[in-house]
Amino acid sequence: MKTTDLWRVDSNGEIQYSGLTRAEKLLNKPDTPFDHSFIPYLIMLACACIDGYIFYSLFSMISYDNPFTLCVQIGGFIFGADVVPIYLGIQIRRLRQGLSKDRFVVPIAIIAMLLVFSTNVVLNITTIDERAPDVSTTSSFYSATTEAEEDEGIDSATLARTIYSVAIPFVTSLGSFYVCYITYNPLMIRKRRLGHLITEKRDEIRRFEAILAEYEADSAFEANLLADDEAKYAEAQKLQRAIVLGYCDYVRERLKEHLANPVSCNVLSEETCTVLLERLNKELRALDELPVSMASDPDKNILKTPASINGAA
Repeated sequence: MKTTDLWRVDSNGEIQYSGLTRAEKLLNKPDTPFDHSFIPYLIMLACACIDGYIFYSLFSMISYDNPFTLCVQIGGFIFGADVVPIYLGIQIRRLRQGLSKDRFVVPIAIIAMLLVFSTNVVLNITTIDERAPDVSTTSSFYSATTEAEEDEGIDSATLARTIYSVAIPFVTSLGSFYVCYITYNPLMIRKRRLGHLITEKRDEIRRFEAILAEYEADSAFEANLLADDEAKYAEAQKLQRAIVLGYCDYVRERLKEHLANPVSCNVLSEETCTVLLERLNKELRALDELPVSMASDPDKNILKTPASINGAA
């Protein structure tokens, strides 16, 4: 469903303009249904299918006993009669717009197409007798007509089918070339791509400018950012200490279950562990109160090996 919202908020909380590419799509909208990008592909595919059927009817009389040879022959003729004209139209269009200077490939493509057309004409002429219907078993009602046609040579229906088989590949090849030449416009494609890239880059520049303006608007941005980081660091420390307390309780209870004697239970009682944890908390708080340089330097850290912990151990 087409959205009409002027702006939207993304997952990061940033306001984005919804119609950023709307005007670009409207500008590049096709004028007619035949100008859509998929229509030329359908037309050229239809031309290839028509030629494939004609070539199949021709080569099925020649290579009917070898399916692989039949497929290779049909594929080669389709390539020369339909694929080569498409690339010929693309190359001529590029030469026309000055995007390529390789003119020597144009005669090569034309020669390949002429070879396919001339071979198709020769094969259709040499097999015209095989296209004629078998009238040896016809009824006596048509006997007079068939004898007259045999005296005259090839009947009109066989001649028409031969002309059709010769002319249609030529027409479809010209049609594929024409459609490809008309619809393919490399300069327009590059213009659309560059326009899309320019639109994206302008939006990125606008977003960067908005971020810089936000930084400049808050004079105490650095101090607020540091205070926010310190608060997050303190919360992380509290979380880690809570996790340590939970692990201590878990280990103490498992040791009581493993030792299973009164002396061990007294040693591992909650009061003793509470005293040790309070000493640890005091030393951690004292470590937090030290300057940053002293806390980060191991030579100046006076609480690196607390005596109370060694004594408790």
